[in-house]
Amino acid sequence: MFRKIRTNFFTGLLIVTPLVLTFWVFYFIISKLNLLLLEPLMNTFGKWAPGQNIEALIKIAIFFLLIGLVVLAGFATRVIILRNIFGFGEKILYRVPMIRTIYGSLKELSFAFLGTSSSIFKRVVLVEYPRKGLYAIGFITSEAGGEAQEKTKEHLINVFLPTTPNPTSGMFLLVPEQDIIPLDMSVRDGMKLIISGGAVGPNAQVNPQKLSDVK
Repeated sequence: MFRKIRTNFFTGLLIVTPLVLTFWVFYFIISKLNLLLLEPLMNTFGKWAPGQNIEALIKIAIFFLLIGLVVLAGFATRVIILRNIFGFGEKILYRVPMIRTIYGSLKELSFAFLGTSSSIFKRVVLVEYPRKGLYAIGFITSEAGGEAQEKTKEHLINVFLPTTPNPTSGMFLLVPEQDIIPLDMSVRDGMKLIISGGAVGPNAQVNPQKLSDVK
């Protein structure tokens, strides 16, 4: 009998103690906030409304301010916890050889090229490289201009030719427009194709259309 009473007592204590502590902390903080804020706010707003009414409104406002601060603290804590979990997951990924290369490349690429509101890559294309009859996947960045355009007398297109499986490195080519074969696949699909070495990619059709829309 005594054992059951003791067990129930400690169980009740475990339930009641956090509630009492929470109530005491809230009471303490609200008292301090009232002490710090009530009188200055009363002096500021008291002339526009009866003293008792404005005092009650200010106390309610202080209470909700405290609730908002607690919610904000909870949100910040969740963000920190989620960030730590994500960081731990990244550490695991970086320990797996093949995944480390692919994930690291994608992350670097995202920050380098896709971190802005619009990607610097306009579309995916085929160019004959490194010789006639062999084709490489590249990404149009813009039209060439200036001295290169003037001295070649050709309509040149700036093409970035990434390497596999790390697309953050590669070569910059100035390719005549007529030597470029546009592809219908998206830039994201093109990146998947390059990073995977051709193992992952869409079944896109070659579309030999003009590049007049690339500016």
